[in-house]
Amino acid sequence: MYLTEADARWAEHSGGEGHSGAPEWGPQDLERAAAFLAELTPQVQQVFDYLLRNPGRTVHCTELVDKALSGPVEGNPARRVAGVLSGMSKGHSSSGRRYPFYWWEAPEGGAGATYAVRPSVAAVFLAAQLGR
Repeated sequence: MYLTEADARWAEHSGGEGHSGAPEWGPQDLERAAAFLAELTPQVQQVFDYLLRNPGRTVHCTELVDKALSGPVEGNPARRVAGVLSGMSKGHSSSGRRYPFYWWEAPEGGAGATYAVRPSVAAVFLAAQLGR
C-alpha cells in the first residue's frame, strides 16, 4: 500500500520515543541527512536504501529481510528488522530530528510490522546521497 504525503495514517504510526516530538526531516536538512547516512552500518544502510527506493510504500518486515538483507527469513523477521534499525540510534541522536522512517505494528492476530519512509523525507535523503 502507498501512502501519500498527506495521508492521515502517518500520524497513526506505532513508533514511540524517537518517532515523536522531534521535527520531521525537511529540505533544509541535507547536511544533517548526509551526516546521518555516514553513521549507518552496512546492514542499516541496506534496509534504509530499500525503503528510500519505495517512498510512501508500506513494506512488511519479511520483505525487508528477504529483499534488503538478501537472506532467508531465519527466526523472527520483525525482531531482525527492529534490531537492524536500532543501528540508526547514533545518527538519530546527533540529528535533532525524528527517525526518518515510520512503522506500524501488525493488526490484532497479524504477524510482524510494516515500515515506510514519507515521500518528502525520502527526497531529502536521496538528495543527500547524490551530494556525497
